[in-house]
Amino acid sequence: MTEYTQLSQEEREKLFIMRKQGVTYRNIAIAMDRDHSALVREYNRNTKSVELGYLPDTAHQLALTRKARHGRKIDRYPKLKEEIIKLMREDRYSPEIVAGRLKQQGSKVTISHESIYQFIYSQAGAKQQLYKLLMRSRPKRNQHYGRKTRSNYGIPGRVSISQRPELNAKEFGNFEADLTFFKGSKSINLSTMVERKTGYFMANLNATKHSEPIALKLLKNITNFPRAKRKSITFDNGKEFVDHLIISQVAGVPTYFCNPGSPWQKPYVETTHALLHRFIPKKTDAKLLTQEIVNNVITKLNNLPRRRHGFKTPTEMLLEEKIYLLGALRA
Repeated sequence: MTEYTQLSQEEREKLFIMRKQGVTYRNIAIAMDRDHSALVREYNRNTKSVELGYLPDTAHQLALTRKARHGRKIDRYPKLKEEIIKLMREDRYSPEIVAGRLKQQGSKVTISHESIYQFIYSQAGAKQQLYKLLMRSRPKRNQHYGRKTRSNYGIPGRVSISQRPELNAKEFGNFEADLTFFKGSKSINLSTMVERKTGYFMANLNATKHSEPIALKLLKNITNFPRAKRKSITFDNGKEFVDHLIISQVAGVPTYFCNPGSPWQKPYVETTHALLHRFIPKKTDAKLLTQEIVNNVITKLNNLPRRRHGFKTPTEMLLEEKIYLLGALRA
């Protein structure tokens, strides 16, 4: 039987916002890496009144109140606490990976990732500044950062994601691409690409955000895979992707674009960016970055266990596909 773990307050905020936007539970589940039935259960169980509907702060308080009958498990097991802190500090494991690994390795005492988060944001955890070891390094759990809606920039040949065929989660070859920027430069960036099924990650350092050189580097990445394995690429509406037809026509892969202001429609690359910035923080001086530094992080991320894979790594998942790679993709 699958163990149900409660949502964090941040997850409850995402659930609230996306339901308000009319996103289905199944699509929210993909974006949050959760089982959709757990989200339905959460929404129904923690809706205090029909008039007000689901409110994330109220829902979180209701959940904490139910759980307050018991002391924190982590405080009852000092050795468990030491192991959790060690894995986070030395191996840069997230709470999800720590909890999953302990369970997978047959630890006598296991713990949910939500309990680890609660410890991190407790008074004791705050003194040790454990929140700095998390993906987004937020000192509080109740912060939400919105995004500005962007136009489509008149992208030629743009095909909306609404016209993309329904993706089979078990099918290899559906990619998501994006850009991420760093401190000190509005030009230097990383163009990134993630294969949805395996989570396999690729990235290139760019000195400019001009669309053609970015398209050529993304093209080089995807043509490492056999043509028959190239099913689709999904972008956001940034003007950096106006030359997407270069990729589409040369690689023979359909390209699609998210709805404006809907980054959750490419959840895997968004999640991978959060992991990426644990190793190369957003505040990093972009001028100090090299492709060698980026390649080292690519290797770390592709060998980082993932909960959705039963704590296998993206590299291990890719090997199971038994794909003959045409180029030298990093392991």
